[in-house]
Amino acid sequence: MTHLVLIQQDGYDRDLLERHLQAAFDQLDLSSVIESGENILIKPNMLAAVHPDKAVTPHPQVFAALAACLRRLDVNLSYGDSPAIDTPERAARICGFAEAAASMQIPMANFSQADPVTVSEAEAYRQMYLARGVSAADGLVSLAKLKTHALTGMTGVLKNQFGVISGIAKAKLHVQFPNLEDFARLLTDINRHVRPRFAVMDAIISMEGNGPKNGHPRQTGWLLVSTDLVAIDTAAALLIGLDPKNLPFIRTAAAGGLGECRPDQIHVTLIRPQGDSIISSEHPLPEIADRLGVKDFKQAETRHSTLSRATRMAPLLKRFVLSRPVIDPDICTRCGLCETVCPLDPKAVRQIKARTVPVYQYSRCIRCYCCQETCPAGAITVRRTLIGRWFRT
Repeated sequence: MTHLVLIQQDGYDRDLLERHLQAAFDQLDLSSVIESGENILIKPNMLAAVHPDKAVTPHPQVFAALAACLRRLDVNLSYGDSPAIDTPERAARICGFAEAAASMQIPMANFSQADPVTVSEAEAYRQMYLARGVSAADGLVSLAKLKTHALTGMTGVLKNQFGVISGIAKAKLHVQFPNLEDFARLLTDINRHVRPRFAVMDAIISMEGNGPKNGHPRQTGWLLVSTDLVAIDTAAALLIGLDPKNLPFIRTAAAGGLGECRPDQIHVTLIRPQGDSIISSEHPLPEIADRLGVKDFKQAETRHSTLSRATRMAPLLKRFVLSRPVIDPDICTRCGLCETVCPLDPKAVRQIKARTVPVYQYSRCIRCYCCQETCPAGAITVRRTLIGRWFRT
């Protein structure tokens, strides 16, 4: 039976966060998975340089509270991530991590450079380009944000480890693993290699809709903690109305032995404030999902049906059936970033003339949705095709 702690909390009060996280540390005996004197890397999801109120990244107060709890274990801390756009330094500053880290004298790890690492046990991705800050650490703690995601359905603690791959190598991986099932195997290989000691998911304010960057903040009121990352993502999926069995990255990670995705095998300790005290109670995950889940959480357009998976063998199906990125010309600022981040050569989206709305060549598009993920104006959404609506892809 897998053990998970779910903390109910409405806001980002630092003192309350630290008290609740310390209670989770004690419940899960997290001191047993970290040794005194180790170099521990906190790996927050820093997708881009966006203010924390946008719910794109974990809140810096969660980062600070987590770091304070880790400090009590007598470890040396660093932090870092490889943003999809922006430099790590700029992203950390605007996301609020840099200020929190500086106040606690936590240095930023090197995520600007990477070294090739051969991983013999990997099934899909044996030559990884790990950020040097990851390689230099003894262990990693994953700090994720609960958001919708056009490619994977949702993003949480398992997807967060994609950021240990530095810089341009991430974009190339979308070309190398264009199929969703293969991308799930890639994530499993990365997680199996870096093996986070435990993970914390900030779902106090989550993101719904056009995630992972241009959706809408949604008050959900949860903080999830466990040594089992698969269990955290399974619980988060159920809480926002998704079936974990339909999310390839969860299914593949569980099949690869990384954790538990069967809800009836996940035991939840619910922690919540009551006046000046903290009370806890024990529950099976299905009961928690029924009681606390958000029934009208707005999902992202995704491609998880059986017909969608068949596009691996039939490229024409991908072109005419799968959901595709679409640019709203009234919102587009003509910045051209979508063409820049497209991992293909030649590009699947191009500005034919300077300062014009970019145009897609859908026969080339691999549906990685990097353009949608990084669009600074939120002008790109993922939409079903007419045929796709009929097949419900």
